[in-house]
Amino acid sequence: MTALYIILGIIAFILLLLFLPLRIKTEYDNEIRLKIGYAFLNFTIMPQKPKKPGKPKKKKKTDEKEQKQEEKPAKKKNPIMQLKDKHGLDGLIELMKQIVHIVTDMLGRLARHLKISDLVINAVIAGEDSADTAIKYGYACSVIYPAVSLLENKAVLKKHSEDISAGFLAEKTVIEFRFTAKIRLMFVLAAVIPAAFRALKLIVRNK
Repeated sequence: MTALYIILGIIAFILLLLFLPLRIKTEYDNEIRLKIGYAFLNFTIMPQKPKKPGKPKKKKKTDEKEQKQEEKPAKKKNPIMQLKDKHGLDGLIELMKQIVHIVTDMLGRLARHLKISDLVINAVIAGEDSADTAIKYGYACSVIYPAVSLLENKAVLKKHSEDISAGFLAEKTVIEFRFTAKIRLMFVLAAVIPAAFRALKLIVRNK
């Protein structure tokens, strides 16, 4: 009976972990800051803390003859070029299309369960002159507003604010971005694991 309670306890604990959400928070204002949290754990992905300089290692003295005898490691060929050589350009393009389809399908599955609590985009777009500013401003609007609209349709977007303006008198482009969201771990695994198996199967089949 004790063993049964232990097994049920383990199952309940795993289910609890699966139901806990991953928290994602990213900001940008001349520097990207990305934090990911899970349960009571918090990880700063960017910016990474600078590594402490270690003690300089003493170089071992080697004879010139030994240095010449050391064989230089052969350069490995780029995996993409290997696929191109084997399947041709058309085959490589078809493979890339299938990979893009797998990634798009995975992102679609994730988006359905993504809850965005805060999305803020403020940008002042500046170019070299008035004409260049107008072109860049139009391009920025054509990318940002449809992307936000897509998020509204695919994800749960509770709060968002976009303020894009053309900086005809500005010296440079200034962008501020803030994004806070969460998604349950069970939905992440349900989307990532099948996508990883499909991608692995595709790569093995085309090796």
